[in-house]
Amino acid sequence: MSRARTLVKLLALGSLVAWAATLHHGHIQSFVLRVYDALKPRLPKRLQRHQWRARPSLLQVYFESPAVHYEVWVQRKTRSLEVGLHFEGEREANYRWAGALAPRAMEIQAQLGPGVELEEWTQKWTRLHETLPVPGNASTPVNRDLTDDLVAQVAERLARFIEVMEPILAEERPGVEG
Repeated sequence: MSRARTLVKLLALGSLVAWAATLHHGHIQSFVLRVYDALKPRLPKRLQRHQWRARPSLLQVYFESPAVHYEVWVQRKTRSLEVGLHFEGEREANYRWAGALAPRAMEIQAQLGPGVELEEWTQKWTRLHETLPVPGNASTPVNRDLTDDLVAQVAERLARFIEVMEPILAEERPGVEG
């Protein structure tokens, strides 16, 4: 009988942990969906036609191809979030994009700020991004600090990335994809 009770307790504990994880990730996903809702009215009319997708902790917005997308990524372990432009296609194309943007780094930083970095992210992917801290108490779960004010701040920042980078991508696309 003791083994049966232990098994029941373990199953109940497992269910509780799964429920808590779903609740936590659900709140983060709700945050990124709210960021998208706040982004739409901030974009000029010429940038209204785009596609998007959300995952449990990130939002991606793209125009030409999902391989080149803007991203908001909540990183709960580091209590930070990333706003950026990711190149996640074929390795050679990603490096061509980085190569096209590197000479324009000063121009891009002049418009987006000095905290924006162009880097090799993995052996295959590159990105232009910045990392922002999630304000709040470090001892509380990050999902409690994903406030409406932060939604507005992140949506504004993402809109700025899109407004600045889309014309640059359009200029560089023939040389990168041609």
